Amino acid sequence: MDTKKLAKHFPEIAHLPLHEQHSLLGKAYADALSPENKIRNAGNNLVTILLLGALCFLIVLTIRSALDMSPTTSAILMLLIGFPSYLLVQQQRMIRQIRISLQKLMP
Repeated sequence: MDTKKLAKHFPEIAHLPLHEQHSLLGKAYADALSPENKIRNAGNNLVTILLLGALCFLIVLTIRSALDMSPTTSAILMLLIGFPSYLLVQQQRMIRQIRISLQKLMP
């Protein structure tokens, strides 16, 4: 985890010294991935995968036939839309979980 890049997402700790920011972010990251949060994280990951899978099927079934695309073109479209969407959703979810953990740790 690169706490320097992660710190820009948390303006609520910008007033703290850098070493304290990195320390708090490290603790919040560890808390967000703690064993008591594993079931919730797994459930959220499953929901995200199902929603993005539904998006891919929507692309294949409706957009492909409506635009008369070839299977190769629709597969490339899914790779260009589906995978980055998954990464973006997971990043935002992780930042949200770290923010919740950070609020618990803030004095």
